[in-house]
Amino acid sequence: MILQGKLTREEVADWASKYVMQDEPNISDETVWELLQIVSGIDLKDSPDEYLHVEQDIIDWINKYSN
Repeated sequence: MILQGKLTREEVADWASKYVMQDEPNISDETVWELLQIVSGIDLKDSPDEYLHVEQDIIDWINKYSN
């Protein structure tokens, strides 16, 4: 949805952070947990105008976890 412009990186990171930042997260699936951790940092910036993770990183994660 980020790549399609339907959600911002900040919206997605905020959503995922609600799960990652819980004192006792109730996530039993390791793959889901890994993805939530990745997505919670999707809005990190490398500089004021550039994100740390480029669009190719997002594509690579989609491909890796789609299989």
